Amino acid sequence: MDDEDEGDFVDALEEVMSPSEDDDGDEYFDAISMDDDSACDPPNEILEEEEDEVPVQDWPCTPLRKLELEYERCMKMNAEDLDSEPTIYIHEGSELLSQLRDQLVLLPELKDLSPSCDIETADVGEPGITTPDEEHKMRNILRYHRSIFLGDGNAAPAPARGVVCDLDVGDAKPVAQRSRAVAPHLSMKVYELIKKLLEKGLVEHSESPWASPIVIVLKKNGVDIRMCIDYRVVNMFIKLSNYPLPLIDDLLIGFESAMWFMSLDMASGFWAIRMTERAKLISAFVCPFVHFQWVRMPFGLKIAPLVYQAVINNCLWGFVRLPPEEEAEVDQDVLDFLQLECPGGGVTEEKVPALTDTMTVFQRNIPTPSHMGPVLGRSSYIDNIAHGAVSWDQLCEDLNKLLFRLRYWNISVSLPKSEFGKRSIPSLPHEISAEGIRATPKIAKGVQDLPFPNTLKGVQSFLGSLNYCHKFIEDFPVVAAVLYELTDEQIRSKRDLSRAKESFEILKRKIVSTPLLRHPDRTKPFVIIPHANRWAACAVLGQEYDGVIHPVRYTGRVLNDAELRYHIAEKEVIAVLRVLQVFRTLLEGCPLVVYTRYSVLKWIIQSKTADGRCVPWGVILSHWNLDIRKVKKGEDGLAAIMGAGITPREHLD
Repeated sequence: MDDEDEGDFVDALEEVMSPSEDDDGDEYFDAISMDDDSACDPPNEILEEEEDEVPVQDWPCTPLRKLELEYERCMKMNAEDLDSEPTIYIHEGSELLSQLRDQLVLLPELKDLSPSCDIETADVGEPGITTPDEEHKMRNILRYHRSIFLGDGNAAPAPARGVVCDLDVGDAKPVAQRSRAVAPHLSMKVYELIKKLLEKGLVEHSESPWASPIVIVLKKNGVDIRMCIDYRVVNMFIKLSNYPLPLIDDLLIGFESAMWFMSLDMASGFWAIRMTERAKLISAFVCPFVHFQWVRMPFGLKIAPLVYQAVINNCLWGFVRLPPEEEAEVDQDVLDFLQLECPGGGVTEEKVPALTDTMTVFQRNIPTPSHMGPVLGRSSYIDNIAHGAVSWDQLCEDLNKLLFRLRYWNISVSLPKSEFGKRSIPSLPHEISAEGIRATPKIAKGVQDLPFPNTLKGVQSFLGSLNYCHKFIEDFPVVAAVLYELTDEQIRSKRDLSRAKESFEILKRKIVSTPLLRHPDRTKPFVIIPHANRWAACAVLGQEYDGVIHPVRYTGRVLNDAELRYHIAEKEVIAVLRVLQVFRTLLEGCPLVVYTRYSVLKWIIQSKTADGRCVPWGVILSHWNLDIRKVKKGEDGLAAIMGAGITPREHLD
């Protein structure tokens, strides 16, 4: 579809989601319900035509049979008869899908939901580096804990113990949106997807007053599909918990002494969390094959990442233990390893009782014994756990402890997506090794052939995708400033875009050739090298190794209107303050060396006559242990000790 069509398509999507001004909302949000007696009966039309051949009382009433009946009914009716909303299809890789990626979450590829797991296929060791004995030792650990490994990352995991997902919408009235029509040639594919979910107990038939529609995403081959549920309306009512997601930069710290690494990916982690009864009702979705609700926590609910983060963090740090009735189901070897004595209990009920009051993720908050502390000393990012150790034996020991803890909570791990005993591992959009971190080649490959966006949202999407890797681009705010100033009218009319396109190409080249950033080492002094020009203030945070300063992080920002009129020396002060603000938790308590071309920085700290904006700057700077060293422009001494990843200051000028 061309640019104008995509713009019209977004508008059409908004029209589908919102009632018109003349509408009072009642006609748009038609409640979808099913009568108990009629849910298992075939459609009236079929009964009239085949009354003699198929008696009503002989129709089976299993959930799968009900789905089959609804599929047959839909195949005999058109969209108008079904009272469906207009069809919405999105093409994989399209700009529209990238614009909606934060609002519509695709369900995982549903191939084999219960694949067998072969530990021999685990990615263990480095060819030519690790010995057979080392690899054998680690594989034995994986074999011992093989019960929690799944052979496919999209498999349906067993339900985790002791945790639930509850949804609180306050006093909001249920909203039932109408189903969206599905083209006949795609109906069978949608039917097969839902049937797999139904077979594995991930969804069930629903009579909820809530209903969210589905959206079909066509793959690039134009034949296969992926499905997502449009929870945008429901997400407006769900109250978020205050549980924080960790900052990715904080998770990249602590690897300075590691030589061996492992990365574990949880298998379809959200599906491991059971839903409370009221959460099931709110999660209900509708399609032409009737009405379903989730038994396990689905993708697309805005609270889902927070719930799963709380579950994994508790597993890693050890705050809460299982209630007695669920701890009785844990394998005895796990309890012995964790030094837990189960007081006894009954069998866990399959259904979580209906809730009307707010509850926590954990059904009962029973504190763990004092000896059951952190297992790795670090957190995960939702379903991704990255860890490093100084030796192979230490890595094996840490892996064994981690797998015992995961077995205790019954959290499954995807074997194909995990790596063990590596010199480098992928972690989110980064590659972590003993030398440092760099942007993953996958990101570079993804932007290499990217054309200049045709809409403002496309430009914003591109800039947003750089949030993970702008730390690798030394002068990012300088180059990206032009793109941030673009207007939608300017892009659509294609006028005055030469500088913007040039900046776009420069950023692409810089992403492809991102430098290696060293791991920060708090036992060494940090070095700050500020730089400022007319419209931006940037700085390099580095550390000295063997007489050479290597970059640890880059940062900077575009100056505002008032700051544009500052002297260049004052702008360098802003660059230093930027480093101290962004990396405060990393730099707190460490000695800092600042190389600057001006004396203003030292004067601000020492002067007793400073006034105006210099006063608050001096207060902030006085808190830090700064060793300010003045250098001349183009001084050979500083240029000689700067690593390859740092551009000489005179070149930036």
